[in-house]
Amino acid sequence: MANIRPYRETDKYNVQRICLQTVNDESVFEGLDRFNADFLLPVYNDYYTEQEPENCFVCTDENDTAVGYVICSEDVKKWRRIFMKEYFPRIRHKHLGNRTTAIAEIIAHSLFARRYPAHLHIDILKEYRGGGTGTKLIETLADHLAEKGICGIQLCVGNENKKAIRFYKRCGFKTLANF
Repeated sequence: MANIRPYRETDKYNVQRICLQTVNDESVFEGLDRFNADFLLPVYNDYYTEQEPENCFVCTDENDTAVGYVICSEDVKKWRRIFMKEYFPRIRHKHLGNRTTAIAEIIAHSLFARRYPAHLHIDILKEYRGGGTGTKLIETLADHLAEKGICGIQLCVGNENKKAIRFYKRCGFKTLANF
């Protein structure tokens, strides 16, 4: 099993690479269409590592290189405010469907923010999945948030992603809504 530790600024490139590579396990960071990177990183990665690095954890290999992560905002209202001011403008020029996806995620998280004020994103390179790595990342984050007095955490997952839904249910998450 890989090591879990707090995120460091030196992990940024690898965390971004993981974000892009896990969108489609066949894609590679260097070859990915910049249109996708210019949308995916501001929406699903950069806010968390730039604004709340203390709520980010990485899974590392034997060389201490990040091969997975869980990144989190502890306060949906704060995330929404900063995201709309600093990160949404980065994707404003992108395809309407991408902007709609970002807005839908904001709305979905906002609906449940009172009971579940934090939200997460988790990605692990394919070859490091299984063996409890994802569970350990989520447990590490949950313990960290509990120490801060944060009582609930949420996430969004597509209805078609049955494998991820089973994983999240095993981790104790429950379905709040289907969109």
